[in-house]
Amino acid sequence: MARTVSTPRSRPVRERPARRRAFTVVELLVAATVSGIVLAGVLATTVELARSSMRVTHYADMDMQVRRAFEQLGVDLKAASNLTWNSATDITVTVPRSDGTSEQFTYAWSSSTETFYRVPGASSASYTGRRDLIRGIPSAANGGTGLAFARLDSNGNAAASDAATKRLQISLTVSRNVGTAAKTRTAAATVFTLRNKPAS
Repeated sequence: MARTVSTPRSRPVRERPARRRAFTVVELLVAATVSGIVLAGVLATTVELARSSMRVTHYADMDMQVRRAFEQLGVDLKAASNLTWNSATDITVTVPRSDGTSEQFTYAWSSSTETFYRVPGASSASYTGRRDLIRGIPSAANGGTGLAFARLDSNGNAAASDAATKRLQISLTVSRNVGTAAKTRTAAATVFTLRNKPAS
């Protein structure tokens, strides 16, 4: 009698699905924290670079305005035959013309508009022909003026009268706002000699 051997049926082997590895909550929190720190650093750097750029722009603008104003004032003062002292922030110069006549120009600073300006004539209150030379000259922190003239004699000492004045000193502080709190400031001062004006 033939013997039959039964072999156990082999069951198909089921592959176990690959176990997916996910981030844990702790890993996600660490990654979010590190990303936040990096983004905060990038943002702070960007803001500081923007402020630095604004400061450079403001310095260039202030420097250009001061140079142009001093050039214009210097031209008039060097040619001036007379100077009238209206106040420490307001002067009038008389400039002779080539045809023998003369014209007057007033240089003044306004605390309300924070500007230093030049206007034809003997009055700083006139607006006809007025030209702003420097913007952004605020009053001093102690309540003083943001711009001041000083009369000097030929030796550089303080002059007591227009007749004794041979030199004129101007000093000012210009400022610009940068952002909400920071300010860009620059101070300037120079002395002009009134070459054509006789001094007594």
